[in-house]
Amino acid sequence: MELRITVSELIRALTTLQGVVQRKNTMPILSNVLLEAAVDSVGVQQLTLSATDLDIGVRMTKACELLETGSITVSARALLDIVKMLPGPQVTLKSLPNEHLNIKSGKTNARLMALSAEEFPRLLDIKGTLFTQIETNLFVSLIHKTLYSTSIDENRYNLTGVYLEPQQGNSNKTIFVSTDGHRLSRIETMLSKEPLQFEQPIILPRKGLVEMLRVLESVQASENSKFNFGVSGNQAIVCVDNTILTMRLIDGKFPDYQQVIPKLSDKIMRASRSDFLTSLRRVSVLSSDKTQSVKLKLRKDELTVSCVNPEAGEVSDDVIIEYNGPDIEIGFNARYIIDALSSLSDSNVMMKFTDPLSPALLTGANEENHLCVIMPMRM
Repeated sequence: MELRITVSELIRALTTLQGVVQRKNTMPILSNVLLEAAVDSVGVQQLTLSATDLDIGVRMTKACELLETGSITVSARALLDIVKMLPGPQVTLKSLPNEHLNIKSGKTNARLMALSAEEFPRLLDIKGTLFTQIETNLFVSLIHKTLYSTSIDENRYNLTGVYLEPQQGNSNKTIFVSTDGHRLSRIETMLSKEPLQFEQPIILPRKGLVEMLRVLESVQASENSKFNFGVSGNQAIVCVDNTILTMRLIDGKFPDYQQVIPKLSDKIMRASRSDFLTSLRRVSVLSSDKTQSVKLKLRKDELTVSCVNPEAGEVSDDVIIEYNGPDIEIGFNARYIIDALSSLSDSNVMMKFTDPLSPALLTGANEENHLCVIMPMRM
């Protein structure tokens, strides 16, 4: 294998692949990137770069000047570190007979140890997969609005991703839900103007979504850019420009989230999202690192956000609100409310309460399709 490619393009590709590369040495080949130099079916010379951790796979294609076809794998981290230091503007990659890769740019020469391409795990073949076109900016926004409330507890594996539920009878509408057992985010949206090419609910894993965001955001997307999304067996597939990402779906049953959403909350507070967010950030600086607890005290048209930390001191902040219900005091993890407020788009928000021990419902004043549920804390 021998080829020439632009240094900047190679850096961009290797940077995108870094999140997928397995850093643990259980299988050394998973720390490597697969480089394949070939001519495609229409005669275009290209370099294909692939990385996988066996759950997520990314394959990217870049145009290059091909001198000799072939394939090899080298450490993804080491290759990126070297390429970042090259003078450019181009670099020549050449495989050597003794399982090494030679890297040359200007007067700089480097050589990396390599492993045979035959040892690299085969990535999913996407032929025959049915895809739906989705707006890139819309999907990125939906993931940002739900990813924060996924669980990081591997013992609750079925909660470590975002649940996508196509609506029966309305194939264009989809519900996105995530929860870690203490909070929940749910948003209903028109994902595509065309029917989705999968009918059953799926759970997209947290890590896969993080890498998906990395891929989608690395593309210099225009306002109306779109990508293709499909499901094949237990894999979700994303195709955008010259990049294909696959992720293994979470094999588990998502809980009945409808039971968690409060149906009758008779105490309703309306506030400026920015004022409420600023107050929580001010007060939470003294909250315990472990519990992050703050207290909300509501009375007519006024909210007091306060925190008492026996090891640091106390702080309170008043916020002007609209509220006509009875006085109520209720404790929350400040981070949970801050995350929820940050995910909402509306400039004004409504927070609905039942009592100090029941979950609260947080929505944008004019954003009824997106709701956040937060469990209270005992104060």
